[in-house]
Amino acid sequence: MTEIEIWREERRRSVIEFHGDLALIGLHTIYEPMHVEGIPGLWAPKAAGEQGLTLTAQASDGITLNGALVEGTVSMEADHTVVRFSESLTAVATTQPGSDHLLAIYDSEAEAIRRFEGIANFPYDPRWVLEGRFIGQDGERTMAFAHVDDAQGNVRHHQSPGDIAFSYEGNTYTMTPFKSGDVLILVFADTTNGLTTYGLGRMLVVQPDESGKAILDFNRSFLPPCAFSPHFNCPFPPQQNRLPFDINAGEQKVLTRE
Repeated sequence: MTEIEIWREERRRSVIEFHGDLALIGLHTIYEPMHVEGIPGLWAPKAAGEQGLTLTAQASDGITLNGALVEGTVSMEADHTVVRFSESLTAVATTQPGSDHLLAIYDSEAEAIRRFEGIANFPYDPRWVLEGRFIGQDGERTMAFAHVDDAQGNVRHHQSPGDIAFSYEGNTYTMTPFKSGDVLILVFADTTNGLTTYGLGRMLVVQPDESGKAILDFNRSFLPPCAFSPHFNCPFPPQQNRLPFDINAGEQKVLTRE
């Protein structure tokens, strides 16, 4: 298999795995002690400024943590602690910028997984491997991103240590990524969206080297999580990331059985 074929197969496997994008069946903001429809237990946010949740349950609720029944109150570390309700149904405390207390519910037997047939891709094209430059910014810069499920006018501030500039057909474009772990992610739109690609836009991982060189391989542009599950609250591409031309490379759409 070629590198791009391996990458595509890894992407396919990632969205159908136990906590893959297709398995997400609920994402709830826990703003006070509350019950969540469809699952047992009392869920509560940790103290302000502290990420994660607490869960209070009885042994009769049948919730397990590391194989042991939960009885009393347990602490759930964000993006680490997993509780199980059944062989297929689990929950994880998670976060987004501006939301420290989210509860994600996953079902490894979700209808979306059963209907999934694959991800449509453009043919690989080396002309869509472009060289750009990372322009770093001093300090802890954040940038505002609107998100799909937030009220109009609300924004979330993501870490964004700089911009990425590249040239295409004689014009220079500058886009703003956000930081995710050790990499930068571009949320971008182009004129294929809603036609041959997912309407909201796509994403691209970029890893600048120490000199600032940044390779933009649009053949590896990928669909955002909300293309697979409507429960994700994805960021919209900001205005500077909306490109006025077709990018006929990378992932296009989710393929499903009717």
